[in-house]
This record gives sequence, C-alpha cells and structure tokens, in this order.
Amino acid sequence: MLSKSTYNSDNLLIQDTFPDKKILKKKFIDPIAENLYKDIQKSGLLILPPDALNKEFKNLTKAEKSFWYDFAAEIPDKFRNLNLFIHPFEDFCRTCIITDNEVAALAQLDQNILLSHKSYQGKIKDRKQFCIELNYLIPAELKKIGYEVIRYEEVAEINISMIKKLARAIHSRYLHEIRNQSRKTDNYIFYNPGDSGNQNLSDFDNLPDEIKYSNIDNAAHIPTKLLSIGYKIRQVKKGFKSFALHLNEEEIETMARVEHIRWSWEKRLNGWTSGSKKDDIKKTHPSLIPYEQLSEQEKEKDRELVKLIPGFLQDIDYEASPVSPNRIKKLSYAIKPQSSIHKILDETRELNDQIKKLANMTPKIEEMIKIRNNKIKEAIIEVESSYNYAQHIQESFLPDDLYVRECFPDSFVLFKPKDIVSGDFYFFSKQEHIIIFAAADCTGHGIPGAMLSTIGYGILDQAVNEIKLTDPSYILYHLYSRIHRFLRNEAEETGMSDDMDIILCILDIRTNILSYAGVKNSLYHFEKGELVEYRAKNSPEDCKAVEECLFSSERIQLNTGDIIYLCTDGYTDQFGGKHHKKYQSKRLMNFLLDLQDSSMSEQSDRLYEEIEQWRESNNEDQTDDILVIGIRI
Repeated sequence: MLSKSTYNSDNLLIQDTFPDKKILKKKFIDPIAENLYKDIQKSGLLILPPDALNKEFKNLTKAEKSFWYDFAAEIPDKFRNLNLFIHPFEDFCRTCIITDNEVAALAQLDQNILLSHKSYQGKIKDRKQFCIELNYLIPAELKKIGYEVIRYEEVAEINISMIKKLARAIHSRYLHEIRNQSRKTDNYIFYNPGDSGNQNLSDFDNLPDEIKYSNIDNAAHIPTKLLSIGYKIRQVKKGFKSFALHLNEEEIETMARVEHIRWSWEKRLNGWTSGSKKDDIKKTHPSLIPYEQLSEQEKEKDRELVKLIPGFLQDIDYEASPVSPNRIKKLSYAIKPQSSIHKILDETRELNDQIKKLANMTPKIEEMIKIRNNKIKEAIIEVESSYNYAQHIQESFLPDDLYVRECFPDSFVLFKPKDIVSGDFYFFSKQEHIIIFAAADCTGHGIPGAMLSTIGYGILDQAVNEIKLTDPSYILYHLYSRIHRFLRNEAEETGMSDDMDIILCILDIRTNILSYAGVKNSLYHFEKGELVEYRAKNSPEDCKAVEECLFSSERIQLNTGDIIYLCTDGYTDQFGGKHHKKYQSKRLMNFLLDLQDSSMSEQSDRLYEEIEQWRESNNEDQTDDILVIGIRI
C-alpha cells in the first residue's frame, strides 16, 4: 500500500537514505541511468538514428555513460523545482500527477545537459522531443527501484483507511453497474486493465492485485482530483449530514483532465507507450496523448467517472470541504474556490505572509509585527471555524436528501449558499395524505441570513408540525406575525427591517390539488408544453396592522407528469453575461422549458452549470444565495 512516511518539503529523503555518495551512485544513479538507456532503446523513437543507441549500456564509452549518469543525478533537484518529490513506497506505487507542460519544463532543463555531452551531439536530431520522452520514462524507472513521485499537497491529508473505503466504494459501484446492465462492463471506464474472465466480479478482498491496486490508485487520487478544484476530503461528524457537492462544468472538466493524467501515468508506470492502436502485447494505447487531443467520446468517459465522486464520498460518510488557495497554488492543474468568505480569509492570510516578509527591521518592531500576525491568524481561524460550525447547524435542521426523496421521489433541490451558510432555506413535511413544502429567502446571506433562516424554519416547523395548520394562508400569517414580533418590527425605533420572501405549497396526494401562498416568490407550473408563472399576491404588511389573517391562497389542479418549480431570487438576480446584467426570470423560464426532456437530476445539474457559466462569463462573484426546487408529480 502507500508508505506511512511522508516526504519533507526540502526533498532531503534521498540524501538521508543514501548519505554516502558511493551508495547513492550505486543504489540510485547507476540503476536509473542504465534502465533509462535500455527503455529508450526499446521505444524505437523515430527521432533517433539507427546507430544512436545501438550498444548495450555496459559497452558504452565513459563519455557516453556520463550523459546518462548526469541525467539521473539531476532528477531529484529538477523535480524539486517543480514541487515534485521522490518518495519510497511499500508494495504499491502511487501514480504520479505530472502535466505535459511540466514534462516539457523538465525536458528544457535536460537539453543543456545533452548539449554539454559531445558524444551525442549531432546524433540526436530533435533534442527537445528526445528529452521529453526521457522524462516520461523517469517515474517508471523510479518505480523499479522502489520510489514514487508525489507532491506534498496531494498526500498531506490522505490516510489508508479513507483510501480503502473509497476503493471499496468504487468497486461496489462497478459491481452495481455490472448487475444493472446484466452484461460485462467496459473495463476502460473503470480502469481495471488486464481483466480476464469474471475475476473482476469478485468481492474487493478477493480481487487480483492488479485490479485491486488499480481501484486503490483511483481512490488515492480522488482527494487529488478534488484538490484540483479547491476542496479537501473530511469525515462527516457524527450526527451531521454530509455536504452534497455539486460540480459545475469547469470543475468537472478540470477533474476529468486530472483523471486522464492519472490514467496516462498509470499506463506508463506499467510499461505502456503511445501508439496508433491498443495492443496488449506491445503495450501501446492511442489515448496516451494530452487530454486536449482526446476525442469528445474519450473525454466524456473521464467526465462521467469524476461525476461519480460526490456519490462515492456520501457512500463512506465523507464530504468535500473548501481549502485555502495557498494549499493549491503550487498545483499546476488546480482552479481556486469561489466562496467570497474564503477569498477574504485567504487574501488576509496572503497579506499576513507579506507583512512577515517585510519584517526585516529592528527586533522590537519585528516582535510587534509577530504579535499582530498571531492575532490576525487567531481571528481568521475563529471566523473560519464559526462559519463551518454554522454550516453544520444549518445542515442539521434542513431536510436531508432521503426525506425529500420520500416526499417526492422524482425531484431535486439545488441549494448553493453564497458564503458557506445561507439566508435561503427549504422546508418539507409529510403528514398522512398531504405534503407541505416551501422555498424561503431571508434578508441577507452568510451568518446574518443564516440566523434569520434558523428563526424562520423553527416558526414554520411549529406551525406545521405542532399547531398542525394546513392552510397556506394561515401558515404564512403565523410565520410572519411571529417573525415580526420576534424581531420587534412593530417598534418604531428599535424594530428591524429584516424580513422574508417565501412560496409555500400544500399538495393533497389523493387529488393532486396544490394549494399555495407566497410573498414575493413565484411558483412555476409546467403542463402540456407550457410554463406558467403564478406570482405571489401577499405582502408582509398584511399581518402588521390587524390581528386577523389577510393572507390569501390559491389552488391548482395538477396532473401526473406536471412539474412545479419553487425558487428564491438568487438565481434570477445573479449578475453575469458579457454585459454585467442580471439573469432575470424570463431567461430562467425559457431555460426551464429547454430542460423538459431531461430527468429531474439532470435538470438540477444543468441549472447549476447554466448559472455558473453565466456568472463566470464576466468573472462575477456569486451575488446571493441560490435555491431552486423542482418536483415532478
């Protein structure tokens, strides 16, 4: 499995392992040099003339050998320059993640070595490509002598227990697909090369090593793929619901690219090279090319695989948590997280680091800055911890996915807080033959909005599950009268102006009659090819002046196959596009019409991708919390 030891940031492991230069040469430099020469011979590169490498290594002249020795000796230092480190492994070699651009950068350094050796001058026509091919061989040569190539950021928080759980989840999902399809599944999708017969259908513990290690390697790189989009993996605390990670198009594409890099290096580590067709005997594969050169069909295989990752995490009670860009800034394949609170915190950390660098002053001033830095650091940790804990609190009272499915099997909830916690909330309650559900938007977002959402959810829960109100208008009256009294809105000087927008529905599942009432938020109904918007007819003011309920409710007769949508204004108010404009409700309605041939889960994904593309087209921050609920009757 993976080695328990970790490689330090100064890349001193090889020197520590081989403190004697003679032992270093014998155990590391000599075997790497000879194996590189032999494997480049076998590759049959067209860029090499027939007589360039026609000797056995032992018959090379001292001058010819010196290039290979120099090349091997430089590997640790040049890898360190790209944040790549050499690490011993036990039993199982973890696949490296090295981009094609990084290979090109490594090759550029090697061209100078090649030019300094007269024995090969004039023989190698394409020095650049020759050095690129050599660098593609390095991880495989390291594997032969017991070393793997890693980045510290990729393995800092990985543990064997988590990897085994993920590997089992991957194999379990694979078996599930096999049984569903009642036919043999294409092994390329699941990355179990070399399968024969039905040995890949056995339980995880009984799998052949090659297949088992392929699953483990895939699992070990799930944290790496998540790190590439700004997330780390953590175990869900007991009693809490796992965070459902929604991947946008850019994140899926980034992770798919990383997965292709992983798969390519797994092939290379097992002796495969690029070829015009797949050949198990010659070990050639046409997909051993950069991700950008793959066909859309091949890219889609990688995309489909990474889309399964959120499900894998939930299967083992893990979740994805945002990390600081400082954790991933050295990763050439990464994108940054988008939460504004994380941006603020990370910018503060960066400023803190810059202050430290400028602190080359008197000891007294340096000490003062050190104290201030520590206070800033403590404040950052406190704010970040508060947000994370507030997120756990909010997730604990919001209905979990299974309960929503119990109420409406064919439905989705797209929930995307602006700043970790949300002023939006959703509500579902099933009582005998009626289902009560709502989408609400409290004033503000972040911590203030979340506090109001907690109050609003509690009062709504009381009205529905304790007082047992079953008329939407009376539920809203109870909700708003209690909120206004709680926030002292009736007081002229001390009252707060904070309030709530909501659309609340009650469905009688015996008759499919939907009763609804709303304040500002609309209800959308798709029936027979048309999408109709039902605007809210109530105002919060209707319960301030008098003691009686002035809220009104409406009824709609729904039919099997109809779809209703509830949403807050976060989606339609999102700025984006080329001209920095709001998305607006008309565009949303048109997009919902375009989604009608898709399943509800696909609609959720496409709604998410649509708003992210809208936002990113002008590099906008998320404007507000986003909540969209879709239910097919």
